[in-house]
Amino acid sequence: MNFLMIFLITYLIGSSTEFTITEIDEPLIYIKIHPNEHKTINLEDARDAILQSYNNSRGCEISPMQVKFETQEFRIIQEQDFTDQDFESDTILNFRQFVSMVHIKDGMLAITSDSIAYLLKFNYETVYEHDFEETGQQFARILWRADLQTIAPTLIAKNELPQLLYSPSSNLAFLLFSDSAQLFSMDQMESQATSLDVYQVTDWRKRGYRGLTKEIDGLVFSAVGRDGLDVYKIVQKDLRFIKNLKLRDFGLNSSIEIVDFAIIQHGKKVDYYSMFLLDRELGLLLIDIHKDLYVNFGMRSWINYESGGISVDTRNGRNVFMAYQQMNHYFVLEYNVDIDNGNSFLIRKKKIDHRIIDLDATEDFVIVQGVNQHLILFSNGYDFVMNNHKDQVFKHLGLRDFAFFNQTYKLEDMENIEQQYDDFFFGITAQSAFLTRFQVEPIKMKCFYHNDEVGQSYRYLLSYNTTVEGIQDLVIRHEKMVIVEIIKTYLYEAEYYLLYAIAFLLGSVFLMGLGYVGYWFYSNQKEHQILVEQIEKTAREKGIKQVNGSTAFKGDETSVFQQQNKSIMP
Repeated sequence: MNFLMIFLITYLIGSSTEFTITEIDEPLIYIKIHPNEHKTINLEDARDAILQSYNNSRGCEISPMQVKFETQEFRIIQEQDFTDQDFESDTILNFRQFVSMVHIKDGMLAITSDSIAYLLKFNYETVYEHDFEETGQQFARILWRADLQTIAPTLIAKNELPQLLYSPSSNLAFLLFSDSAQLFSMDQMESQATSLDVYQVTDWRKRGYRGLTKEIDGLVFSAVGRDGLDVYKIVQKDLRFIKNLKLRDFGLNSSIEIVDFAIIQHGKKVDYYSMFLLDRELGLLLIDIHKDLYVNFGMRSWINYESGGISVDTRNGRNVFMAYQQMNHYFVLEYNVDIDNGNSFLIRKKKIDHRIIDLDATEDFVIVQGVNQHLILFSNGYDFVMNNHKDQVFKHLGLRDFAFFNQTYKLEDMENIEQQYDDFFFGITAQSAFLTRFQVEPIKMKCFYHNDEVGQSYRYLLSYNTTVEGIQDLVIRHEKMVIVEIIKTYLYEAEYYLLYAIAFLLGSVFLMGLGYVGYWFYSNQKEHQILVEQIEKTAREKGIKQVNGSTAFKGDETSVFQQQNKSIMP
């Protein structure tokens, strides 16, 4: 292969970033295909690809990357759980239905509109060793149910939905409102204690708006709109308010309205984090967070200046997705970000045809959550080759809340948790819980020709991009010639495999028959030998008896013979 560095592309979006594309000439691919035969070639590592024909042929085309989904759902809230009074008014706040959920170590905690909490644990044997279509199998079981109305007397009076928060570091769960918060121990719920001890958060700041609240290493961050960003610290069984972040802390003389954020650990550095902070009017900022005796914030870079921010998310800190609204139009931006130096550049801008509620990212794609229709956008979608992506629609009616399995949650007696359980997400609808497994299908080159093209050959140029793990500013472009020849034989290639399989099967049957015949012949020979030996033994024994018996009976036989002779004499 020839490695050729062809050019450097410099983007000036926010701050300058050098982006390198390296071109590789791949060996020729020669394909023989029968008419009316389907042929598929997987491009396992490709992030995007195009296929150019030199003969204006449409027999081969590129199939984009896709995600296969498999979903199981089971109803938790049954009809017998309702009373006649429940049916008198069916608003979201007083008619029993799930309104919030949170991922715990090996399951989920979900709460209804009337403050009934359900603790669900995964049945891993069902999830990973059985097909979802197998009847009688459920991916989770209800371990415990608790009535929290004593600590949250009525959600109707609050006129707001609660938010659940889970702290892996302390195994505590929090029930959050704009003006109050309570916490309880997951140990008590998991042990199915007879009562649940609930503690009021004494230092919880009342806010007019409360968005995303997230815990990381004992710190709780809460987006509170025009009040900025609140930071709490978990102290035993309580929260202590330690800081409020405003834009003036960065020397910016502007109002603030924090609507969302995404936070990740900065490399392998302890107590050092990077936060993507989304302001509704000012856009997306990259913030440094240092945790020592105090929590210190530092402005790293201003990534985007678009107003109308809705949501931001990232899984790896490199591919960062931002959703925003302008007038009645919705858009998603994907940035490539270097958190070490704060440089970033825009990879693509995608207009969305439906309302955007939230973004949830994995290593491979992001789910643009709508009301009932959601969109799959693949990350690292460098549009330098392909600019006509066909994004995948994902539908799940009634989806209320969901979460991807967090690889950092270590499960006891499951050593391979980081590698094994990162390919599903789960959540709630109004009355049910669901779990969806997914599998990313690679980009494919598919070919199909008709009978009238027998004897023809076609040439294509295949180009596709791959990325290098650990090097975020490098894209490798692969180019290879593809020659497709349409041939006519009695058997297709697939039928050859079938013929080989039949021959193997017949050969196996023949060998088994030979073995059986040999075994039968050997068994008969052995039985024959045993029979001969028994006959010879019997003959020998009878011979001895005849020799012994001839002396004993000779006189009698002679006398009888003599008597018989006398009787017939005249």
